[in-house]
Amino acid sequence: QVVAMEHLQGLWKDAPAISRSFTVIPLGFHCASWRFSELNVLKLSLYSFRNEGHYWAIFTAPFWEPAGGLLQLLMALLVAYWILSGLPRVERAMGSGKLFLWSCCATIAVNMLFLLFAFALDLLYQAMSWRSIWPLIPSRGLVPVAIYALTVHSLAAGEAETSLVGIPLKRKHYPLAIVAFFCLLNGPAELAVVAALALGYLRRIQIDAVLPSDGKLQRWERNPGLFFGRHLFNGRWIGITEADAAGPALFGEARLPTQGRPVGRQQAPPEF
Repeated sequence: QVVAMEHLQGLWKDAPAISRSFTVIPLGFHCASWRFSELNVLKLSLYSFRNEGHYWAIFTAPFWEPAGGLLQLLMALLVAYWILSGLPRVERAMGSGKLFLWSCCATIAVNMLFLLFAFALDLLYQAMSWRSIWPLIPSRGLVPVAIYALTVHSLAAGEAETSLVGIPLKRKHYPLAIVAFFCLLNGPAELAVVAALALGYLRRIQIDAVLPSDGKLQRWERNPGLFFGRHLFNGRWIGITEADAAGPALFGEARLPTQGRPVGRQQAPPEF
């Protein structure tokens, strides 16, 4: 137990601002939801978006994981550990501001496609006079964004060989196999993950195309009225000019944009 605590303390000490935020906020909401059912307003589903007007849930869904049994708590802790152990390398490579904005844009894109899928399936089921559960299926947690990132990177070297639990397959099929496994376990509840996979296969959609320039990010980081540049949860903010890597970083094994960055010391891109 002492070794485990020292390991976690070391991870926390090395984690920059956004990595700490993405670790603490979802876990905090998950724990708070055991006591405060009002936090369900963070949930995104077709019903909450269309019928209840919870439009903000497009942004808040990654931070919402409802309270449940012991298994859900263990999964929330596992995701928090995964973020804390892997995301800091990506943040140091990209810079805190660019990582945050990329994550926001990917979240919006994945959740909009999720809502479109739920709407289309709901219409189909109504037309066939079948009982439709699709408006009630939620999008939640950071897994859909990670699946999108994994798909983008896998398609960048789609013909390369890899393996999943010892089964050889091409990299372009790797995220498809993972999502198929999730769907076998949870069925329709994985609609958001399916939407993330589909978005990743739409190669013409480039998240980095809508990101602001490095110069604009620098101005935002110097603006005292914005949270850019602040030590969130006492973690160091990695400015765009302080980012380490000259090449692309990997987030969930997806290549993220680092173009326009001054070239620093050369190193292999980190993997998350």
